[in-house]
Amino acid sequence: MPIAKLNIPLPSKGVVVDRPGEFIDSRSAANNENLRFNLAVIDSRPGTSELGSTLSERVQRIFELELGSTTHLIRVGTTKVEQYNKATDVWADIANAALTGAGQDQVDFAFPLLSGSKIVTFTNGIDNIRKYTGAGNDADLGGSPPVAKYMVAFGGHLVLAHITNFPFRVQWSDTGLPETWAGGNSGSVDLLEDPEDITAISVYGNFITVHKRNSIYVGQLVTTSAVFRFDRKATGIGAIGPKAIQNIVTGDQVFMAADGIHIFNGITAPLIPSTIQEEIRDGLNPTHAGKADSIIKEEVDEVWFAVPIGSQTEPETVYKFNYRTNQIYKDSRPNLTTMGLYLNTVEDTWDDVVGTWDAQTDRWNSIQLLANNPVVAFGFSDGVTTRDGIGSDDNGVAVTAQFETKDFTAQDYGIVNFGTFMRWESIQLWAKGTDVTVQYSTDSGIGWNTIDSFSLSSDYPADDAPFIGYFDVVSTKIRFRFRKTGLAQTFAIKKYYIEALSREERR
Repeated sequence: MPIAKLNIPLPSKGVVVDRPGEFIDSRSAANNENLRFNLAVIDSRPGTSELGSTLSERVQRIFELELGSTTHLIRVGTTKVEQYNKATDVWADIANAALTGAGQDQVDFAFPLLSGSKIVTFTNGIDNIRKYTGAGNDADLGGSPPVAKYMVAFGGHLVLAHITNFPFRVQWSDTGLPETWAGGNSGSVDLLEDPEDITAISVYGNFITVHKRNSIYVGQLVTTSAVFRFDRKATGIGAIGPKAIQNIVTGDQVFMAADGIHIFNGITAPLIPSTIQEEIRDGLNPTHAGKADSIIKEEVDEVWFAVPIGSQTEPETVYKFNYRTNQIYKDSRPNLTTMGLYLNTVEDTWDDVVGTWDAQTDRWNSIQLLANNPVVAFGFSDGVTTRDGIGSDDNGVAVTAQFETKDFTAQDYGIVNFGTFMRWESIQLWAKGTDVTVQYSTDSGIGWNTIDSFSLSSDYPADDAPFIGYFDVVSTKIRFRFRKTGLAQTFAIKKYYIEALSREERR
């Protein structure tokens, strides 16, 4: 048989971890880290740059209060509360008194109206609920509301859930009066149809959802004196924490549960159809699962879920779920504690670029870089806060980005017996950026051998002049890895070919 060239379609079917590598579709990945998958191109993700100075303690939550054209980006730590000045790149203390929370005490927030003006309220489940109006320091919310772990603003009410000593209770303020907790139509209800504690509360269209470990309650306003009515949905599952829920444009609610990512349609909550679910179910650290966080990236149709996997005690593994394609890819964010979105009120300029021009991974006119676009902010256990940047490194630290293919066999070349030995001879690659290292493994990713490290340019090579890596190995299977580990390195790959020659069958 002459040398055969295998044209590999680039990934469109996500990471597959529920079967041996030789049974994975060639459009899927056996593993990946810190990549993007746009327009059928493998692309190393952008880096991050620091926002102001460190909080000097764990960042528990990041959120933004928008008041007309004015925005207030706030970060909450275990004891501190600070506001960011986007013009001066400085954080200022706005706490009227120190908080007393710990790392496990998650922060939740809501945006109710007070005297006709939007404010932000937030809680750590330990201290009195705080409010911030956009001026001066924060303050305790008036009216002596109960201490609660979770909150939403809904239908003119500030609604609290998991009240101290009553972890099954939902309680709400008077209409339009978040500082009135007795009288009017304020009230409460105990959700006792099942014994578990409430784990989260969220707005869901014209309803609110209250999550427990094995069920979801759907609440709606009613015209009777009850004010709210809650119906229990026997979903068999609920969100693992207050930050692990997002509403998507399909009208569904996506959430992270103990066994993976689910979609709630108001009645049922099935797992999304992705093979990555087994990795989440088998790897999620139950002791720290409540720290799970999430954001929605509407411009790329993705929900990002950050969770602690294996021995991780922080939500360092980020699963990026594309709700249009149902595919999932992964990022690694060491020491990550929380994610949030804030309005990029100033358009990035040439001087804001971190690193060389060739090291950039976004188009210059990308929405990610334009003013009035939501930008992702990350908080970390060491107090550092960063934003999605236009460089290739994470706040000066090199990012390891890699894509790991399936195990290719003789069957991929049309030979029936995949136990047939193949003589693998070269790989042709069309890539751009700064650098990429190409490796191969004949034992399903246990050991790796380097074929070559290529210095790339800002444009893809011509169709008749690809980068070529030569090697010579005989085996029944082989997988490849495209990787970068150094500072200021990037790569994007649009296609690759594998050349091989069939040999004898395994006896």
